Amino acid sequence: MDIKELQEALDAFIKNELPNLQKMEDYYNGIHKILKKENRTSDKDDSKLVNNYPEYITTIATAYFLGKPITYALQNDKFEKDFEKLSEYLTTEEEQQENYEHSQNCSIFGKSYELWYKNVDNTINNVVVDPRDCFILRDNTVKKNTIAAVRWDKTKNKDNKWLYTLEVYDDRNVTTYEYINDSDKKEIPTVKGESKLHGFNRVPIIEFLNNKRANGDFERVISLIDGYNTVISASIDDMTDFTDAILVLTNVGGTDKETLKKVKDDKLMLIDDDGDAKWLIKQINDTYAQNNKNRLNQDIHKFSMIPDMQDKEFSGNSSGVALAYKLLALEQLTAQKEMYFKKALNERLQLMIDFHNLKIKSTDIQKVFTRNIPKNLVEAADTAQKLQGIVSHETILSTLPFIEDAKGELEKIKAEEDINAIKDMNTPIRVDVNDSKE
Repeated sequence: MDIKELQEALDAFIKNELPNLQKMEDYYNGIHKILKKENRTSDKDDSKLVNNYPEYITTIATAYFLGKPITYALQNDKFEKDFEKLSEYLTTEEEQQENYEHSQNCSIFGKSYELWYKNVDNTINNVVVDPRDCFILRDNTVKKNTIAAVRWDKTKNKDNKWLYTLEVYDDRNVTTYEYINDSDKKEIPTVKGESKLHGFNRVPIIEFLNNKRANGDFERVISLIDGYNTVISASIDDMTDFTDAILVLTNVGGTDKETLKKVKDDKLMLIDDDGDAKWLIKQINDTYAQNNKNRLNQDIHKFSMIPDMQDKEFSGNSSGVALAYKLLALEQLTAQKEMYFKKALNERLQLMIDFHNLKIKSTDIQKVFTRNIPKNLVEAADTAQKLQGIVSHETILSTLPFIEDAKGELEKIKAEEDINAIKDMNTPIRVDVNDSKE
């Protein structure tokens, strides 16, 4: 890629994508628009309350999707050795943690990146890359195939100028560029050292997407969250205005500061016949404010597809069918996440397969996602009992939430039956006094 084009690509990313990515990070961390709201008066700060719906939405969506680790199953036994080689990574806690981080990044930013690298001992490893530090370069075909990926950073040099460093990964090499972004003069990026092989035959940065348009889970409801913050803050301001009432004195002449101080201390005021004293207070329509809060809260949950776990409906009927209906919207959201996550997992697996020169394909490995929801074990056991004689034992066992490997469980059952059979054979036959065998 032309060096100047690379610089233009970075500038376009910083201008067009980075601000929105940083906004999503800020909202997740509780830095909302309400905090920049100007005060109504200069002598008193207004309430600026942050209701961190983004963190709640991301936590629920991520935990429901990948709160339980992904399990992998081989669909073709002839590749068992190849699968065992891949399982050295797939069964690790690191793989589970990386998947969870990707899911969390996708929920916040709409996407996440994974960089694979080769160690000096010829082993490979990977790291999750912040979406603000990476972008993809694509070709002009209909499929928009990835031709390179860029990981970038900027630091201040000894002249207090921004030094930009870019690592460009194509299908064979990684090349490092750097340039200084000077307000007076923009230098063209120059190669910093020679390009070197990264050890893979494809771009070793994998993109995980949350959906087709790479939108985060709370991005579509930010305006509603801003509205909720405003309503809640305004309610507190109204209460403050109510308590800061003003005493109005009518036809009470000669009232000075000393008299008012005495009234405050004695809690007593003498007023002439035509005089009057009353509080000037702000009238608050609490019902209207509460209705606004309820409506905004409902809309936030509805349009983010994340259920309100504090809703009293969730504490009612806990049957599997009832819970499924309550989680229907979240399930649709998660099904979409799973579709795009599998695509990235296939790319990860294929990269590992190519590196180790294995014959297995990524599609030969089944990826099993298990929703992280409370299970009614009594109901599940009853369902399994009713399925006896209708479907296979392996299918029945797979319906039980506490059994992760149905095939392995069948093998355990068979082993127990064999042991019991041996015990029965070794049990001596008892003979009674009448020489009858039992």
